[in-house]
Amino acid sequence: MKRKSLALLMAAVMMLGAAGCGSGKTEEPQTEAPASAPAADAGTEADAAEPAASGDGFYAGKTVEMIVPWAAGGGADTACRLICSYMEKELGCTIVINNVTGGGGSIGLAQLTGADADGLTYAYFANTDSNGDIMLEGVPYTVDDFAPVCKFAADPHIILASNASGITDLDGMIAAGDGRTLWGIGGAWTHWDFLKLEFEEATGTSYKRLVYDGGAAVITDIMNGDCTVGTPFVSEALSAIDAGEAVPIAITSAERNEACPDIPTVAELGYDGFESTMWRGFVAPVGTPEEAMREFAEAVGTVCENTEFQQAAVQAGVTVDYTDYDAFQDFYKENHESVKTYYETNSDM
Repeated sequence: MKRKSLALLMAAVMMLGAAGCGSGKTEEPQTEAPASAPAADAGTEADAAEPAASGDGFYAGKTVEMIVPWAAGGGADTACRLICSYMEKELGCTIVINNVTGGGGSIGLAQLTGADADGLTYAYFANTDSNGDIMLEGVPYTVDDFAPVCKFAADPHIILASNASGITDLDGMIAAGDGRTLWGIGGAWTHWDFLKLEFEEATGTSYKRLVYDGGAAVITDIMNGDCTVGTPFVSEALSAIDAGEAVPIAITSAERNEACPDIPTVAELGYDGFESTMWRGFVAPVGTPEEAMREFAEAVGTVCENTEFQQAAVQAGVTVDYTDYDAFQDFYKENHESVKTYYETNSDM
């Protein structure tokens, strides 16, 4: 596969500033709202939330910007808003969610690298993001332009088929893998792409890659029949499944998910050892004070141990999996090299 061209990325960042590009097939403004406010629909502004109570640390009484480089309503946005709403209480600050979409997540991340390294700007980050300059043309940052902070989740995907496809189980999914069936990808060379490759390798199938800018757009086209299959995250897929507007085929984790225990894993359906999850974490601009990042990471860890948060995460389809500041430094580098090697091996498939 050829790399998606982003030659106009820097011009877009300079022109748009705080404004993001659209998700899916249409353009939309970014959404800015306190984390404790509900996620706004694309193009709308969320209701304001009450300011967080002040604590006694670095963040007490301050406002933190959290850049989410994906559209409102998708898996990244859902997971980030949920944990940040608890982070506000833990840190005694207000966290403003800033959805900066476009370019497979690279526009929002480019905006982070240009932000002040004052401890008040962070970004959501996932498996493949540190390899953006390798996988996407025109990306202005490298692995060394981010300061890794911590990981808070590792979410599986649900293989989902449109009602119009006639696919009702994994056997039908495999039978449709003839190179023509449309497989929706929620971002070029994100974990969605790697999952597709892993599934094809495990099952001896092939699907036609259809790239979207975020999981919400994939779900929409699966529901209306314009896309045959896709692999949204649990948080993105539950409402469509519950409404009977899409067919769940299997989940990609090693074990069944608490939020949807009736959906079998790919492994238990005959592909022993198959497992594919995407980790979710946070990064800061290089030069951010370590003390600030450690305080932020420790607060994430405290939230991840909060029973109320854990229950809310299950309901939202978010799988809590915390890695602290120190361990995440090595994890970040090891993950980068692993993704780089896998991409270089498979990018021409």
